[in-house]
Amino acid sequence: MKRFILFSFLILLLSGPVFSQDSVRMIPTRSNANSFWHRMTVGGYLSLQFGSITAVTVSPEVSIRIVNQLYGGLGFTYQYVSFKDYFWDNKNNNYLDFRSNVYGGRIFFRYYLRSLFDNFLGNFFAHAEYEYLYYTQPYTPVVPGDPAGTISDPNGVQYKPGKQSIDVNSLFVGGGYSQPIAGRAHLDLLLLFNLNESYNSPYSNPIFRLGFGVGL
Repeated sequence: MKRFILFSFLILLLSGPVFSQDSVRMIPTRSNANSFWHRMTVGGYLSLQFGSITAVTVSPEVSIRIVNQLYGGLGFTYQYVSFKDYFWDNKNNNYLDFRSNVYGGRIFFRYYLRSLFDNFLGNFFAHAEYEYLYYTQPYTPVVPGDPAGTISDPNGVQYKPGKQSIDVNSLFVGGGYSQPIAGRAHLDLLLLFNLNESYNSPYSNPIFRLGFGVGL
């Protein structure tokens, strides 16, 4: 299941229409620059893909400038994924679809290089993020040779009927570039690596994000 999910989400992030708050604003010079609301940025990203692999992702988030060029943020993630003819039923000799709703949240920190550079290089930033995802798959894996394992996935893993809950913990590190568009709006590109990649993870290294955000 992992490789199909990884491939799906990579395509999703690279080719699907994505609108993401993965940016922060430059520190303004107005007198209220350090007010609580003026230091906040809200947004999120929406990803869509349809066909034999269907994936819909909605991830709103909010961030705030903590000190200097260090920002912190929280986000919520919902994903709906569907893979047509993913499982093979050895007992009935037919394909079975995989569908699941994925829920989760994430916390991230980002540091911009604006304190070091006063030109375009200041728009580069370092990014660290922890994300927790939870979903339920329709079948439960069994040990090889178990007669109850009448269902298999493309990787040859055997399953039996019965739902299984999956927890996915991911730790991302990397960086990106934030391009101001107009006013307090930004277009952002991130390149991340998951340090806790696992079989059930919906990500494949490297991870690309394209996003959009607006400061309050």
